[in-house]
Amino acid sequence: MLTKIKKAISHNQGQFLAVAISAGVMIWTFGCQSKVSSIKEPSLQVNREELQVEVEDEIRRLEGELEHIAARAEMKVRDLDRQDAFKQKLFDFAAITVEGQTVNPAGLVGLLFSVLGVGAVIDNRIKDKVIKNRPLKV
Repeated sequence: MLTKIKKAISHNQGQFLAVAISAGVMIWTFGCQSKVSSIKEPSLQVNREELQVEVEDEIRRLEGELEHIAARAEMKVRDLDRQDAFKQKLFDFAAITVEGQTVNPAGLVGLLFSVLGVGAVIDNRIKDKVIKNRPLKV
């Protein structure tokens, strides 16, 4: 019987090859899942369902990251508002010195003494630190 099969194959080599190729294609088509490289780890191969899970995980991760960025931006906007409010207070204080496009000398003198007083206090604190940290001579 084996010799008959060999003889049939040898007389019909083209048809046998076509049947073998067709069988291989059918087995590969229906037996093997299509795979692509993973989004998270390119060396890993994943099928369609695994890829969908990875995409959903990445979407959730990016949404969390966007929420974090939005929270940080909101915090920075509050800081900018605080800085602008401080500047507005300085402008309001400076407005005391100018009333009706004329300079109010009393307000200007008060402003200058206030600025000089703050500068003197800061300077004295710096000098106190230098004196305190100076090594003693024996």
